[in-house]
Amino acid sequence: MGIFRPVQLIITNDLRIEPFGVHAWAEIENNTALLNINTTVKNYSAQQKSFTVVHNLVDKNGVTIRSVTERKDLQSTAKTELLTKNINVGKVNLWSVEEPYLYKIVSIIKAGGKEIDRLETDFGFRTINWKTATNQFYLNGKPVFINGVAEYEHLIGQSHAFSKEQVVARVKWLEAAGFNAFRDGHQPHNLLYGQLFNQKGILWWTQLSAHVWYDTPEFKANFKQLLKEWVVERRNDPSVVLWGLQNESKIPEAFAKECTELIRELDPTSAAQRLVTTCNGGEGTDWDVPQNWTGTYGGNPDTYGEDLKKQILVGEYGAWRTLDLHTEGGYKQNGPVSEDRFTQLMEKKVRLAESVKDSVAGHFFWLLTSHDNPGRVQGGEGLRELDRIGPVNYKGMLTPGKSPLTFFTCSVVIMCLPKKNRWFISRHIPGLIAGRSLV
Repeated sequence: MGIFRPVQLIITNDLRIEPFGVHAWAEIENNTALLNINTTVKNYSAQQKSFTVVHNLVDKNGVTIRSVTERKDLQSTAKTELLTKNINVGKVNLWSVEEPYLYKIVSIIKAGGKEIDRLETDFGFRTINWKTATNQFYLNGKPVFINGVAEYEHLIGQSHAFSKEQVVARVKWLEAAGFNAFRDGHQPHNLLYGQLFNQKGILWWTQLSAHVWYDTPEFKANFKQLLKEWVVERRNDPSVVLWGLQNESKIPEAFAKECTELIRELDPTSAAQRLVTTCNGGEGTDWDVPQNWTGTYGGNPDTYGEDLKKQILVGEYGAWRTLDLHTEGGYKQNGPVSEDRFTQLMEKKVRLAESVKDSVAGHFFWLLTSHDNPGRVQGGEGLRELDRIGPVNYKGMLTPGKSPLTFFTCSVVIMCLPKKNRWFISRHIPGLIAGRSLV
């Protein structure tokens, strides 16, 4: 309920580009791009201002490949949006998971022959398509199987106040594990996540959720204001491929439709490319993405491949585990929720998903690190009574320790396991088996 992310005080001219005031999107065909740039400028002074806006498109080598200029007069205390459309960029290098090529849009305000403001925006040219004949996800016209993971931005005793080093470490963990996509669980994460995803070619399903819902005008107005800020802060990120409006608990359908239309207004690429979702219950958006907890909350995990072909994209799959509890033998549907059962069930689901990847979009594992939430009690948790005084959601691939030492310890334990129990973790974390340092 206070400041829990880094804050900077920036001194600016009284004529400036507003925060996140440069919005860019592109129309791409055959690697040839038309670039659109919307710039929000405000005059905070008591006098009319005459100024020039310059946008330079700079490649990764620092070479300016396009430059556009627009002149404007702005009255005292007024705000304006300057829309520069259809800038012919020509052939571009596309942003992809294999090669996340980033350009920079360097936006400059000049007045009286001097530069008075500058803003640099990372930008990647790419196309995405969820509505394909094969139900696959397409990036730049080619199928990409989404092997994703979700993660809470939360640590007991620290809440959401992650340091830069902690965010960087988490992104390295999911990258080393072989995941190519990330789902916010279930609120907007630190913007540093997005910067790193842009640089590393990791697909991002960002989310804004309200688990406790108050159906009042005040609550709705506040939610829409937060939604606007959330979209404006992230809409330039090429890594963003889905806008997630809600998780599990439902918001009214009419309001979900209203929010979806607001996202459409803020992000012109949303209707055709970045779909708006709910997850596991909800109406009024483009897509209610299902979860699949077969083998954990009942159901038959052997049908996971066929399930996925019907569900197309699974927002969560996973299982409980009890730390240090090991059981011999193969997977048992109603067996003890041990480390072994967890591994065997996840092996099964990963294998089945990969067997049908030519006809599905993908799935998101729940979750990267076990969630610290000692106040929660839920039937069926994989816990001993002793554990109830501490973190209680043991579904993570990694323990709540979330430290390099955790990785080292895990790698030693894995190497001591029989080969048949190593597959899931070695499939996702090859660096650990080699004892590789991740930080």
